[in-house]
Amino acid sequence: MAKTLTGGRAKVYVNNQLVGIFESCNYNRVYGTEAIHILGRYTAAEIAYTSVEAVTLTCSGFRVVGNGVHVLPAVPKVQDILNFQPFVLTVVDRQTGETVTTINGVTPNGDNGNYNAKASSRVTVNYMGIIMSDEDGDQSESAGATDLP
Repeated sequence: MAKTLTGGRAKVYVNNQLVGIFESCNYNRVYGTEAIHILGRYTAAEIAYTSVEAVTLTCSGFRVVGNGVHVLPAVPKVQDILNFQPFVLTVVDRQTGETVTTINGVTPNGDNGNYNAKASSRVTVNYMGIIMSDEDGDQSESAGATDLP
């Protein structure tokens, strides 16, 4: 059994519903850091973590008639924005069935598409998520962290 995960082996789910429209899903996870300088020293004394930024995702695939961005990729319509609930986006390995990535608190923040002569039309959706976990285990705030009411 192959150990290398390829795009052809990844299945993307939104709230446990398979989204067959994506063929590519790229994420970016950034840790906020700051160099700590001590008076009289030219170099930093240490690099300290200050935050974990929101995860950004860009997912794209072929445009399917009848399944635009408001259907499976969960982009809200204008009239639904006030009642929109963030969701969970999960990537599962097709061969093993194991969850590779889970991103919680996902909110779409833009989309685009194209129509090309002699080429497939594509759709791209940009998302932001609160925190990302992978097969190495869950990531979560430590006990006692501040939450919104």
